[in-house]
Amino acid sequence: MPTKYTNPILKGFYPDPSVCRKGDDYYMVTSSFEFFPGVPIFHSKDMVNWTQIGHCLNRESQLPLHNVRYSMGIFAPTIRYHEKKDRFYMVTTNITKIGNFFVYADDPAGEWSEPILIDQGGIDPSFFFEDDGTAHFISNAYEGDDPTTGFLMGPIDLETGKFLESPCPVWGGIGESAPEAPHIYKANGWYYQMIAEGGTELGHMETIARSRSLYGPYEACPFNPILTHRHRKNHEIQATGHADLIKDHHGDWWAVFLAYRETHPYFHHLGRETFLAPVEWKDEWPLINGGRAIEFQMRVETNAVTKQSRENSFVTNFTKGLELPFVHLRNPYPGDYRFTKKGLTLNGNSFTLFDEDSPAFLGFRQKDFYTWLEVDFSFFPTVNGDEAGVTVFYKHDAHMDVFIRRDNGQNYLCLRKAVGDIVHMSAYVPVLTDEIMTVTITSDKLKYYFYANIDDAEIYLGEGLTRYVATESHELGFTGTFYALYATGNGKKASAKALFSRFCYRPAL
Repeated sequence: MPTKYTNPILKGFYPDPSVCRKGDDYYMVTSSFEFFPGVPIFHSKDMVNWTQIGHCLNRESQLPLHNVRYSMGIFAPTIRYHEKKDRFYMVTTNITKIGNFFVYADDPAGEWSEPILIDQGGIDPSFFFEDDGTAHFISNAYEGDDPTTGFLMGPIDLETGKFLESPCPVWGGIGESAPEAPHIYKANGWYYQMIAEGGTELGHMETIARSRSLYGPYEACPFNPILTHRHRKNHEIQATGHADLIKDHHGDWWAVFLAYRETHPYFHHLGRETFLAPVEWKDEWPLINGGRAIEFQMRVETNAVTKQSRENSFVTNFTKGLELPFVHLRNPYPGDYRFTKKGLTLNGNSFTLFDEDSPAFLGFRQKDFYTWLEVDFSFFPTVNGDEAGVTVFYKHDAHMDVFIRRDNGQNYLCLRKAVGDIVHMSAYVPVLTDEIMTVTITSDKLKYYFYANIDDAEIYLGEGLTRYVATESHELGFTGTFYALYATGNGKKASAKALFSRFCYRPAL
C-alpha cells in the first residue's frame, strides 16, 4: 500500500548508519567519533520511527578517548544479528586508540561485552554471517597497502577475534576515490559486495558488485553508482552514500545511508544524518530508490512503514541522571558531574572548550535548522577565571558561547565566538545578581541569535552565522553541531559550581 514518510529518519549528527533485524524488530547504530558514550543504538518496528535504547560503548574500558583529536575516535560501526547464536554483534574502529574491534550482546538495549580486537587494519569493518553460522570479517585494509588489490576479507573466530584463514583481497570498487564501508549480502543466489566511494563529501556514492562465490571474483554492477547526488548540485540533500541494506519482515528491501542538508550551496552544519529509501531490483541488481533522487518527502509502496512521528522536542530538569540524548566530549572526569533533585551540577576542571581534552561538557545534538533552546542555570563565581554557560559547539576552534565568567573581581555575562584562530567577544555585560539566569538561543538556516534573561529583564547579546560552525569553514571534520552545557576553571579546577535546572529544546517550525 502507498505510504509517505519524511527524511532524514535520524535528524542531526547521526552518520554512517548500519541496520539489522531480528524478527520484526530493527536495530540501528551510527558513528560517534570523540563523543562518549559511543555508538548510539536505536530500535524500530517500522523502519521510520526510531527510539534510542542505549549506547553500545558506555564504559571507558570499551571506549578510551582521552586526548583524541576532533573527528577521531569511533568510525563507522556495523551491527549484525547472528541467528544461530541469537546474539548481536557490533564491529567498529577506534581510529585513535585500539583499531578494529567488536562487542556483542544478547539484549541490544543492555550491556555490551568488552572489546575483542581484530588484527587487521583499515576502517569501516563489517561482518557477514553465512547460512551455516560461520563469520567473515571485511575492512578496507589493502594487501600490501595497494588499493588496487581491493578490500581484505577472511573467516574469523567470534570467540577470540582471530582469523581462521589468512584474509584475501576482494572487489575494490569502480576506481573512484576513498573506497570504504564494505558490506556483504546474500540474495537471489548471489553474494553482493557494496561499498562507498567518492569520499564523504559532494562526490559521495554507493557502488556494488556480485559473485556466485563469497570470495569472488566479483563483477561490478552495470548501473553503478546505485546511489549518488554528485550530479545534483542544486539539491538540498547532498553527499548520499555509506549505505546498508536490509530486507524487512514483509520481504521488501530498504537502504539506510548518510546524507546532509545544505543551508546554502556547499555549507552544512547539522552533520551527516541518516536517510532511508526503498530498494528496487533490476536484473537481480539492487538500485536504491530506483536510481532516482532522494527526497525529503518519500512515497513508497510498502507494508512495513506506519505513521511517522516527527516529534523532536526534549525537556529535562536533570533529576533522572544522564539521559540518553546527552553525551560528553571524550571520556568524562566523574567528579565534574553531579545529578541531584535540584538539577545538574557541573564543577569545571582545568580544560576549556578550546582544548582537545575533556572539559565538563554535556552535549545535545542540534536536529533542526529552526530551533528554540532555553536553559536555566545559576552560577556566581568568586574566583577569577571560573566560567560556565551554554555553547553552540562544533569543535574546539568552532563554537559560540554564552557564559558567566569572573574577571578582575567582577562577574560578566559574555557572548564569545571562536572561528579557527579568531576569538571575538561580542558581549561583555557586568552581572550583579546570583539569581537563576535563562539563556535562550534561537536559530534559522543562516544564523543563531543569543539572549539572556536576568531578573525578568531580557538582554540581547548578539548573533552568529551558522556557516562558522559548518564543516566547510574548517579543516575537514565528520561531526555536527551540539547545544551543550559546560563549565571550566580556565587552567585550574573551578572553585564555584554551576547548577543547570532546566533544558528545553524544540523545533521552531
